[in-house]
Amino acid sequence: MKRISTMITALALTLVLAGQPAAAAASFPDVPKSNRFHDEINYLVGQQIISGYSNGNFQPKRNVTRGEAAIMIGRTLKLDGTKRNTKFKDVPKSNGASGYIAAATEKGIIGGYPDGTFQPNKPISRGDMAIILSRGFDLQLGGKRDFKDVGYNMKASEAINHMAGNYITTGYPDSTFRPNGLVTREQFAAFVARGLSPEFKQRTQKKDGYAYDLTKKYVYGQSDGDLEVTYKKVSTKFAETSFTGFLWEFKNTGTGKITYLAQDESDEGLLLAYPFSNGIWELMYPVKVNSKWQPELDMQERKTITGISKSVKTPYKTFTNAVEVTDNDGMKHYFVKGIGEVKVIAKSGKTITELKSIQ
Repeated sequence: MKRISTMITALALTLVLAGQPAAAAASFPDVPKSNRFHDEINYLVGQQIISGYSNGNFQPKRNVTRGEAAIMIGRTLKLDGTKRNTKFKDVPKSNGASGYIAAATEKGIIGGYPDGTFQPNKPISRGDMAIILSRGFDLQLGGKRDFKDVGYNMKASEAINHMAGNYITTGYPDSTFRPNGLVTREQFAAFVARGLSPEFKQRTQKKDGYAYDLTKKYVYGQSDGDLEVTYKKVSTKFAETSFTGFLWEFKNTGTGKITYLAQDESDEGLLLAYPFSNGIWELMYPVKVNSKWQPELDMQERKTITGISKSVKTPYKTFTNAVEVTDNDGMKHYFVKGIGEVKVIAKSGKTITELKSIQ
């Protein structure tokens, strides 16, 4: 009976993930537009990363197996999925996922168990999923979110932290990640889509936050040339560390200077940082007048919220709901919900930078 069950599972795996590309997700009767992850599923079907069952359904609530996860991350990274022998005694060449399992193992993205098995039909946990996606996307920037059920000594803790820092996960409303929980097909689709596209990363952002919109391009006027701020995938080096991933690019069109920064927003506040550094707290939450904080390690520096619902005129528009933050040197920064920083004024009253357009 066990042999028959295994054969059926392997056949289903082949039909679901290794067969012909499926129709658009909009045609799945069990994935209506009201489904929270409808767009993410549709996006990945279009990318031929995930597909449906032979009966036309997608089964969004079905748990993802380790073999299915290997195929999806393999397709995402365009690995060779040709069926072949693997190092695992329970993954023969005939297994529909063998090629992707072999390829992902060679890349160090996935691994097996101490007994020499891979257990391709075992549902994958959220912790193991985080490890696979963190390695597959080569995530390198951690987040400021703390999950109360993820300890520093946990195997998946670093991967989960990288997932949070790259807008791939926010965890659950109760501040847990539930690393031992299982992953459904719709959830896995959402995580992969966020790893690939700023559009889906943006959907993880705070609805009433002050961070930049990941899908927009901001242009600021400055005395030495316009500053263009864009979230994009880059390949560069920081000191001796090579980096490939999404960052905010700050490009001065006058001088040609380019700076890459990471922005992270959590319930604690809004942080702007050079990659692999501690960063600067631009805002601390909750937002209230006279709230003070130390933005970085310099004990002399202080920021204070000196006003809310302030009226601020910029070339883009006049805002009436800006939060005013004043440095201890008198420089004033203005932030607006859903947009980010819109203007900076020196103590002398001179405008340092101001928003000109959002594209």
